[in-house]
Amino acid sequence: MKLAYEQIQVEHSASVKIECYTYHTTCNAINWHVHPEYEIVYIKNGKGSLQIGSYFENYEDGVLVFLGPNVRHMPFSNKQFKNNLEVVIQFQESFIEDKLILFPEFEVISKFIRTAEKGMLFSPTTHKKLSSLFQKLKKQNKTERLINFIQILYQLSISENTKAISKDSISYNNHQHSLQRIAKVYQYINSNYNQDIGTTHMAEHLGLTPNSFCRMFKAMTNRTFIDFLNEFRIKKAQEYLMYTTSNISEAMYKCGFNDASYFARQFKKYTGKTPSQFNDQLHHRVND
Repeated sequence: MKLAYEQIQVEHSASVKIECYTYHTTCNAINWHVHPEYEIVYIKNGKGSLQIGSYFENYEDGVLVFLGPNVRHMPFSNKQFKNNLEVVIQFQESFIEDKLILFPEFEVISKFIRTAEKGMLFSPTTHKKLSSLFQKLKKQNKTERLINFIQILYQLSISENTKAISKDSISYNNHQHSLQRIAKVYQYINSNYNQDIGTTHMAEHLGLTPNSFCRMFKAMTNRTFIDFLNEFRIKKAQEYLMYTTSNISEAMYKCGFNDASYFARQFKKYTGKTPSQFNDQLHHRVND
């Protein structure tokens, strides 16, 4: 089965990405995937399986797991109970290097993250103890979520009866070179999405021919580069409309589009709404 590279975007107005899934809104990852972000997964209840690298284990009543960057894994969720909850927290290396490191009080957290970066399972006792913190994330605003997240990290760092997933059990050597290239693509787009970026330009940046680049990108992500780039830019356009005073035209240019009709088609493709409909809904919420 192919290993897919998962594109994860953290909003510019947030330090971490937190998603809460229910019985009706399960995580859409379905196969082996990998990403350069750290990840914490909390599943409230139900039975399922953990597949992390070559490591395999069943869980009986929910699970709590920590994964480091570029650890290949399958989704862990289950739909056994209608009151189930899955919380997925993802954060970048920069969160540690640029934020946690500023506070010496967080040294215990930083040390834990480095120790657990190849994967760590937590005991049912820890799962139960932190359950209320994870469930609060559903209704908290971004500031409350960040404070709660730090509390979760601290509790994980001092928890006992943890189970480290052996470094030897996780192997992605066959994909490592391609993953590094995909990571470079993502980093480049993240810094230059407002510039003129095309397949040929990106291939040259990686030292590949356009055909080789397209094949590699499709094999690792199950999508074309242009599709990836357009979706990334549309998400940025949404952020400009939601969190700045930019109007539709300004958001379009800021995220790298130059053709209004093409921008509108792509916007509707990825959001289900035209830019005007999206903007009208935003203003309606503010007025309410």
